[in-house]
Amino acid sequence: MTTVLFVHGTGVRSERNDAAVERIREGLAATLQEAVVEACPWGDLLGVAPRWSADDQEADPTAHATTADVTWADSRRAVWARLYDDPLFEIRLSTLEESPAPSARALSVLRGRIAALADDPKVRAQLSDESAVAALHEAAKILLAEREFDAALPSLAATKANDLIARSVVSTYIRLREEEADGTAVSAADRDALEQAATDFLGGVALGVGSRARDIAWATAQRAAHPILRRYHDSVLDRATPAAGDVLAYQARGGPLRRFIAERVREVRGPVVLLGHSLGGIACFETLVAEPLPQVASIVTVGSQVPYLYSLDALATHRLGAALPEHFGARWVNLHDPVDLLAFPAEPQFGSRVSDVRVDTREPFPRAHGAYWTTRQVYDVLAAVVKDGER
Repeated sequence: MTTVLFVHGTGVRSERNDAAVERIREGLAATLQEAVVEACPWGDLLGVAPRWSADDQEADPTAHATTADVTWADSRRAVWARLYDDPLFEIRLSTLEESPAPSARALSVLRGRIAALADDPKVRAQLSDESAVAALHEAAKILLAEREFDAALPSLAATKANDLIARSVVSTYIRLREEEADGTAVSAADRDALEQAATDFLGGVALGVGSRARDIAWATAQRAAHPILRRYHDSVLDRATPAAGDVLAYQARGGPLRRFIAERVREVRGPVVLLGHSLGGIACFETLVAEPLPQVASIVTVGSQVPYLYSLDALATHRLGAALPEHFGARWVNLHDPVDLLAFPAEPQFGSRVSDVRVDTREPFPRAHGAYWTTRQVYDVLAAVVKDGER
């Protein structure tokens, strides 16, 4: 009887590993009723231990933090984080509130001012050179051609929300500048000065006029890029340590995990299918390269970074360009969801020594990386590998 030996990925400890093994058993049993699935629970023994534990919940200052703790500087940082990704972030939310329709003349003047932003001397004084002037012209042109932006202009004009318009133009401008520079090309100080100059040229902000849209936009940004975490980064890093720390520890000292896997293989009676997820797949692969384990009939890597690390010559036991050793006789199947940014096809690097199988978890990243065990196709492939090994 073939045994599927599951080697979990980074950050997994006993409780999560037990749940994953049980899920794999149930999934495989639907196709292969007498399937034997055993665990290789290395996380508690060899994984990095965080300083934080669930018992510290009440002592953790971030556990009950609210936006009341957020400063004005925090809010600006958070909203700009959203605007860099989506220049229409605040503009889009402006449609949440009703406003009186502006006159046709007021709307026409606003459109003209947006188009002429880069021509204003005070705005131009914030731009470093002619290429920056051209980028601001292009940013205004891009936004004026956007249907969503154009549809929101009457509301923005009526509420005199020129700061929203200015930030939208400036964030688009920064995106254009940094596409050219391939990195940060506009400092925060220059950004804020340009925003203020643009707001003033567009007509300033109406004194005393509140904006529900603006409040919602800023509150949403605070939750999406919570600045409280910056002040309590030690607690946050402690919680993230198992996931990131396991990877770093393995890259620095992976020998103990590879030996642990080899020992678990030898403890199993009969042929073995090594099933490795993420970092577990890397460790399984490197174990088979490092020493002969004829008991292993097949290796199935799921959501694996083996091909990526190999292309960087960053694998401990297998150098870039080297042929797989003769004792690596196990059949290798590599499952990957193209949406999973942590999963890589292996055939481009390893050719006929591996068979790639594309999987559709139907989940977005990063959920896709952990969704293989809820995907029927994974168990169908795994059952076929087990059956082929028993023929």
